[in-house]
Amino acid sequence: MGRFDSLFTPYKIGNLKIKNRIVMCPMGTNAAYGDGSISENRIDYYARRAKGGAGMIILGCQFISPELASGCIEGTIEPNTSLPRLSVLCEKVHQYGTKICAQLSCGVGRNAFLERFSKPISASCIPSALDPSVMCHEITKEEIGKIMEAFTKAAHNAALAGFDAIEIHAHAGYLVDQFLSPVWNKRTDEYGGTVKNRTRFAKEIIEAVKKGCAGNMPVLFRISMDHRTGDGRGIEDSIEIIKELEKEGVDAFDVDAGSYETIDYIFPTAYLGDACMAYTARAAKEAVSVPILNAGNHTPETAKELIENKDADFVMIGRGLIADPDLPKKLRDDRREDIRPCIRCNEDCIGRTAAFKMAMLSCAVNPEACQERWFHLEKTKEPKRVCVIGAGPGGLEAACTAARCGHIVTLFEKEDEIGGQLTAAATPKFKSQLKALLDYYRKQLDKLGVSVHLGYEIKAEDTKLEQYDRWIAATGANPFTPPIPGMDGENVISV
Repeated sequence: MGRFDSLFTPYKIGNLKIKNRIVMCPMGTNAAYGDGSISENRIDYYARRAKGGAGMIILGCQFISPELASGCIEGTIEPNTSLPRLSVLCEKVHQYGTKICAQLSCGVGRNAFLERFSKPISASCIPSALDPSVMCHEITKEEIGKIMEAFTKAAHNAALAGFDAIEIHAHAGYLVDQFLSPVWNKRTDEYGGTVKNRTRFAKEIIEAVKKGCAGNMPVLFRISMDHRTGDGRGIEDSIEIIKELEKEGVDAFDVDAGSYETIDYIFPTAYLGDACMAYTARAAKEAVSVPILNAGNHTPETAKELIENKDADFVMIGRGLIADPDLPKKLRDDRREDIRPCIRCNEDCIGRTAAFKMAMLSCAVNPEACQERWFHLEKTKEPKRVCVIGAGPGGLEAACTAARCGHIVTLFEKEDEIGGQLTAAATPKFKSQLKALLDYYRKQLDKLGVSVHLGYEIKAEDTKLEQYDRWIAATGANPFTPPIPGMDGENVISV
């Protein structure tokens, strides 16, 4: 045990004992089939994070029925289609002593992708988030009853599949959150108005879920404590809500901040800094007695601080575990310097799954993410002498990968330092994770025995090239220049 030993103490949610305090955040992968079942890629992806040492994994939201699947393609939880593969997933995750939690959702409501859900639903007849000219259908009491039945069936199916816990998705201004918040809930019946009425929909979901899993599984509730908008819900209102829901039997609250109106908090950017939503955990921890989970740009250091200060009981890491699935194991073994950092670019995780590409999740710094089977690395039995030309991020990753596979690698860079474009990009303080990535590469090059030659420019006719069996030309990228009038003026400089 090293300096992060506080992260590796067991803790319970309800009757469920979790081996450490590191929980993988629920994140969309867009890795489901059209029938709602999950792909083999997604099974491998989660199993890899379990192998890496996460205490618990919470899946990206699984819709309780195909009719309500109006967001990213995460799949449903139907017995005839999705249960067989979900059972395999649970078994593979359990193989490593990791717990797994199904996150159930009745849809995104007003945030629906209109190309797939042309008539969005909501708590009230309010404008769609993505096109204000489209008005949402206000859910009727009869439709609410059907949603509750679907939650009970989904919870029952989750228990059958082998999940250890269930989380109710009431986050980010999705449908449940729309019932909880006055800015979206304009109802005049028993589901609108007072806090007691606005929490009625959520309370009925909690009851329906507990009925479905016979009360044997802990129920978590994911909620944004602070929408961070002028007319959205703030901390004080949210405290009232979670106190009400604790009485209903919620076993833990998964808290952070943001909504679709402040989407940079849903996918926290580099600009927001480290532990940018820890303040919501502190507020929730003071208000309720059940365990608190918290996400939001956590580093190993802020995770340790969060747990040791008792601001939360579990730290949630999302993109950090995409970037390096072995993050928990490396911390446990006191190998902090070997953790590949997430650079918070949101390019290949959020950019591929949610920015209208509708592609499967990937990662800018970890090409194996969601492709673990295809990109599996093995030690070679026939080492080659490999020459890598260029020490930008592409060349650095190529050199490290070849060396990990057992090849003899030499890296040439014409500048006096590694990094290429990253060196300039990492200059601002808020780009700390780019600097961390360069530090990571420096340490890995040394540990892997890569021979690095700085200040040497390789030309096509260079006789040194004859010494090698393979060559990788990582010649770098051209900087992007935005089309702003006057950008070519003498008064303008680039990074």
